[in-house]
Amino acid sequence: MLKVKTMPINTFGDIPDDFPTKSYLPLGPNIWEMFKDYGWEWLQYFFREFGKTIGDLAKIRLTESIYTARDIVSGKIDQNISSKILTYCFFPPTMAIRADLQQGTMKLLFGDSSDTTFLFLNDFDRDVLFALNTHIEDGYPIDYWQIISGEDDDFFDRRHMKLGYKFRDIPKRSKNLDQAANRLIDVLKDARNERTPQWTNSAYYIIITWCSAGLNMVLENSNIETIGCMFDGIASKLFYGLKDFWFNFFPIPTFLGSMQRVDRKKFLKMFSGLTSESHLYLQPIESEAHPLINKIVPECFEFMKKRWDKGIILP
Repeated sequence: MLKVKTMPINTFGDIPDDFPTKSYLPLGPNIWEMFKDYGWEWLQYFFREFGKTIGDLAKIRLTESIYTARDIVSGKIDQNISSKILTYCFFPPTMAIRADLQQGTMKLLFGDSSDTTFLFLNDFDRDVLFALNTHIEDGYPIDYWQIISGEDDDFFDRRHMKLGYKFRDIPKRSKNLDQAANRLIDVLKDARNERTPQWTNSAYYIIITWCSAGLNMVLENSNIETIGCMFDGIASKLFYGLKDFWFNFFPIPTFLGSMQRVDRKKFLKMFSGLTSESHLYLQPIESEAHPLINKIVPECFEFMKKRWDKGIILP
C-alpha cells in the first residue's frame, strides 16, 4: 500500500517563549498560516529580509496616494471619477480608501493640521526598522519623508532630549508600546520643529507596530480583512487579555477612541463606511513590488494563491 507523506505542521510550541510577539502571531491569519506551512526558521528569515524592504513598499503606496490626491485637487482627475478610485490612506498606508473619502476621513481622525508617523519595530530585537511621516493640512498631504535603519543612521542615533536614549533604542528601553510611542514622538517633534517650524503647534500622531502585524496587513486580500486586522491589533490589549498592543495609535484619535468601545462587527462596519462606503475592495500587490517579493520571499505569492483558491472572505 502506498504511503502518502504529509508535511509536518508547525505548532505554537515551536516558537521560543522569549520571542516578544509569540502570543500575538495567532491574531494574524497570514503570518500564522505561513508559520504553520514553512516553519520557525523560515519566519525568522521572512521577518529579517522583508523587514528591510517593507518601508520601500509602504512608500510606494503612500507616494501613489499623494500623487492621486494632488491630481484631484488640481482638477486633473475629475471629482466624479474620484469616487471610483481606490488608493491607500495617508495614515496608515496599509489601509485602502476611496479617493473622494480621503480628505474627510483624515480630517475626522487627525484634525486640520497634523504630523503622522508610521513606524515599524523588528519583532526579534525591538530595533526601529523605518519610519514614514506625512504632514496633513485640511485632510491633504503637504510634506512627507522617510527614514530607514542602516541608511539614515544619523537620525537613528539622535537622542531623546531628557532621557538621553538613542532613537533606535527607545522601544528596547520602554516598558510598553504606549511609553515607547510617547518617547519617540518627543524626538520626532524636535526634528519636525527644526525642519518645519511653521508646524510647531500641529498635532502629532504615531502608529508604532511590530513587523509581524504590518506584514500580516500587507498580505490581506481585502480592505475588510485589513480593517479587521487593525481592530485585532488594538483589541489585543483592550479586549483579548494580552499584555500589550500588537500595534497602537498614539495618542489615540478622539474618534478612534470612541470606536474602541464597540465590538469587532460594529468597528468593521463603521470603518469600512468611512473608507469605502462599506464596499468590498480586493487589494493588489503593486507591480513595482513583485520583483522584490519574488527575489526575497517567493513563498508569499504561493501562499496568496492558496488563499485565493479558498475564496474571498466577504464582509
